[in-house]
Amino acid sequence: MAHSNDSPWTLEFPQDLLQSAERTLLLYHLCFLRLGKFPKLESLIRGQAVETHRLLRCSEAVIIKCVGTSSNLDSSLFPILKKVVEKNKHLLVLSYMGKIRTWIDDIIKPVDSVVKRYEQHIQSVAMCAIDVIQVQKIKEEKLGTLKIKSLEEEIAQLEERMRTHKNNWMTEIQLTELQKELGRYRMKQGVIFYLKEVQKFLSQIKQILVQLQKFWERVLSLLDTLKDKTLVVDNLTEDLDDLKEEFLTSIEAAREDWNNFGGSCRSAQGVFSIQSEDTYKFLEINTSSLSEDERRMLYESVMEKLNQISPQNSSTE
Repeated sequence: MAHSNDSPWTLEFPQDLLQSAERTLLLYHLCFLRLGKFPKLESLIRGQAVETHRLLRCSEAVIIKCVGTSSNLDSSLFPILKKVVEKNKHLLVLSYMGKIRTWIDDIIKPVDSVVKRYEQHIQSVAMCAIDVIQVQKIKEEKLGTLKIKSLEEEIAQLEERMRTHKNNWMTEIQLTELQKELGRYRMKQGVIFYLKEVQKFLSQIKQILVQLQKFWERVLSLLDTLKDKTLVVDNLTEDLDDLKEEFLTSIEAAREDWNNFGGSCRSAQGVFSIQSEDTYKFLEINTSSLSEDERRMLYESVMEKLNQISPQNSSTE
C-alpha cells in the first residue's frame, strides 16, 4: 500500500478543490450579471448554480467520510490487525480484513454515485449553454461579434503602431480606451465562454473524486490479495510466519499512507464550506433592476476576484 505518485492526497489536492469551487461560483455570478435582460436564461443559470451547490455539499460529505474511515483504520483496525498477525490468528486476520473491506465498500459506492451526478450535471450545463446561444443569436450576438472583431482589429493596429513609434502617449491612451470597450463587449458575449469554464472546473472536481475512488479501489485490491494469501496458508494448515513480514510491512506502509491521505482530506474538508448559503446570495438579486453602471461595477469586481485566483491562467477578460 505504498504511496503512489498519481494519488490524490498530494499537497495540491485541497488547493485544487478550493480554486475549482471558487472559480465555478464566480463564473456563475458573471453569467448572472450578463443575463439580467433575459429572465428565462437567468432562471436556467440559477438552476445550474443551485445544483452545483448541492453537488459540492455531497462532495464534502464524501470527504468527511474519508476522514472518518482513515482515522478509524489508522487508530483501531490497523493496530489490531497487526497484533493478530503477530499471533498467527488466521480467522481473526480474515475477520478484521473483512471489516476493513466493508468500510472501504461503504466509501466507494457513494463516491461513484457523486461522480455520476457530476457527469450528468456537466451535461446539463452544456445544454444550458446551447439554450443561451440560441437566445443570444436571436437578440444580439451577431452584432456583438462583429463589434468585437472590429475592436480587436483596431487594437492590433494600435499595438503595431506603438511598437514602431515608441513613447506615443496619445496612442497609448487610445489603446487603453479601446481595450476597455472591448472588455465591455466581451462581458456581453461572455456567457457561453463562462459556462464552458464552469464545465471545465466541475470536471476538475469530478476528476479529484475519481482519483479518491481509485485510491480506495487500489487499497481494496491489495487487501484482497493479502486475504487470498491468508486463505491459502490456512488451507495448508500452516502458520503465518512466512507472511508476517509482508503483512507487517504492508500495514506500516498503509498507516503512513493513511496519515498523509487523512491529513489532506481534513484540509479539503472545509473547502466546500466556502459555498455557504450566503455565498449564493447573488442569485436572489434582480439583475434587471441594476443600472448599466451598477452591473458593470459588479462585473469588474467579480472579474478581479476571478483573476486573483489564478491570474497567470485566466483567459476571462
